[in-house]
Amino acid sequence: MSSNVADATTASPAIGSGELLGHPKGLYICFATELWERFSFYGMKYLLLLYLTKYHLFTDSASYDILGAYAGLVYALPLLGGLLADRYLGMRKAVVFGAILLCFGHLLMAVEGHQAVSYPAGTLLNQAITLNDGSVIAAGTTLTKNVIIQDVVALKVFFFALALITVGVGFLKPNISTIVGQLYPKNDSRRDSGFTIFYMGINTGSFLATLLCGWLGETYGWGYGFGAAGIGMLIGLATFLWGQKYLQGLAEPNRPALLKEKALGPISKEWAIYLGSIASLAVVWFLIQSEPVVHLAQNTLLIVAIVGLILFSMLHKDSKGKDAVAIGLAAITAALGLLWAFTNVDIWLGAMLLGLVVFIGYGFIRHYSEEFSRTVVLMVLITSTIVFWALFEQSAGSMTLYADRVLDRSFGDGEIRASMFGSLNAGFLMLLAIPFAMLWLWLGKRGWEPSTPVKFSLGIILAGLGFGALVLGAEFPNEAGKVAAAWLVLAYLLHTIGELCLSPVGLSAVTKLSIGKVVSVSMGTWFLATALSETVATRIGKMAAIAPEGSSDVTSTLATYTALYENLMWWGLAAGAVLLVISPLLKKGMCGIR
Repeated sequence: MSSNVADATTASPAIGSGELLGHPKGLYICFATELWERFSFYGMKYLLLLYLTKYHLFTDSASYDILGAYAGLVYALPLLGGLLADRYLGMRKAVVFGAILLCFGHLLMAVEGHQAVSYPAGTLLNQAITLNDGSVIAAGTTLTKNVIIQDVVALKVFFFALALITVGVGFLKPNISTIVGQLYPKNDSRRDSGFTIFYMGINTGSFLATLLCGWLGETYGWGYGFGAAGIGMLIGLATFLWGQKYLQGLAEPNRPALLKEKALGPISKEWAIYLGSIASLAVVWFLIQSEPVVHLAQNTLLIVAIVGLILFSMLHKDSKGKDAVAIGLAAITAALGLLWAFTNVDIWLGAMLLGLVVFIGYGFIRHYSEEFSRTVVLMVLITSTIVFWALFEQSAGSMTLYADRVLDRSFGDGEIRASMFGSLNAGFLMLLAIPFAMLWLWLGKRGWEPSTPVKFSLGIILAGLGFGALVLGAEFPNEAGKVAAAWLVLAYLLHTIGELCLSPVGLSAVTKLSIGKVVSVSMGTWFLATALSETVATRIGKMAAIAPEGSSDVTSTLATYTALYENLMWWGLAAGAVLLVISPLLKKGMCGIR
């Protein structure tokens, strides 16, 4: 959605009217709304895996599946929310609707139900128990396998709450950012500083929420942590409703009359969108519990998007647009990719990559243009982000369980809660974002600034080095076999520096390298790659899944996580090195774009 932020400013609000500290008052309304939205989102994100494994007694693998499907959908649905706002609702209505869904979702997260009960194999039942599927095991039975009794009703409410949050984020997240862009005239010099203020709101909300909600949830009860996140979202909604008068009418629908037209009998198009979105909750409820379906859809859409954008860059200047060979190669490459996505057989992956090489090679021979070359480079960079985010997003996954199980979290007479370590990323971002922006400017003035591909490679290498810190820390456990918290802090620091090398640079690269007619599609492809990385991240985390009966064995648990992190370290270093080696070619392919 960043492309909308950059390009959507067509109106010119009156300078000097409705301002505070040199910026439009609407900026501070958006700042506060996004702060509380991120407060609610991150307040529950770092509690989620701990809640599932420690309260509802899900296995690590089952918990990772839920986290992956949820996070993948959260990054994919804003594409639809932004489209509906652009074409129909306008940003203000979309934000309000999304915020309402988020409030209900976060508050429903506070419904815990009763804690799951585990009966180990060999247990002689004193009374009958009812299993999750409704069947009953009679009293006096000796169990032959482990049995876990969960609150099925509470879990259904839980999944519905996640569906509400997912759809709510889809409406709110892309449009609140776009409103900020609308508040400034096209060439207003205050625009960058305005977005810096807004960006600080995001990280402030994340930092405070992870500390407060994590502490409440793990100390007093999960419902308190999730409830605090819900209260934060209510404050955000109230703030936006109160302050929408300061948006200067810039977030209204482009064609308000269109919303009043009838769509289904007496139902207007506006209400059809709302009711359709509410009906979609059933689909999202199912998808959150169906990670393989989400992962398959992500792979499919990303393959089609990448091949389609490259084909468009080859043919869009051709008035006939009828190169049968190019179209055929694109179709074959996409088909091979879909075969791989549906079967996950390595032979199909190899065939797709070979097909992609042939397809791109043909493009360079027959349809070379600067726009084609830049599109190919952009697709390489977007694909590389999957590696980075799959490593980085271990933070809410395996790194949170690592902090809970094998980290020495003692602090004075108390201890730091495992979920609270997630605040380190936002904290480091607030400290380092401006210095890094100044560093790039300082290097640029001297001709030393790294190219975009080099920055990407540095980001991936730093992600790998972050896991290297955890591998090194495992060599120095304390008497209880646990690792000092300083090593996890160092890992977060390295990952955050890597994020600063890659994330803002990547969003800028999308707007600069993509063809003007398909900037939004290119940005959508960027977010599709991010969404895919979420499910990849949780699949990686499952490689270190710990059986419930083994989680109390600190030594073996630490060894399991260390083995995973050593692999991730080498994967990050290798992928970053490959990108670094080909960076001169990628820089040349950017055709003068920096």
